[in-house]
Amino acid sequence: MQFFKTMSPKEKANWNKGLVLGFYTYMILLFINYISSLILGRDLFTSAFIFFTGLIIAFGYEAYLNVKKG
Repeated sequence: MQFFKTMSPKEKANWNKGLVLGFYTYMILLFINYISSLILGRDLFTSAFIFFTGLIIAFGYEAYLNVKKG
């Protein structure tokens, strides 16, 4: 019994692109947060904001690419 449909090669490629963009989003936000912590002495972003922003970017970009293909 299969709960999810198998991803096509194009959908896999789109998911990989979304993951890469989400990862870079995490790295940029963490860098900005670290620099603001050093300069201002406080964090600019909350952990929840960084976490959910990375997830939304990764899933959103993947969904955008999948819709754009059709």
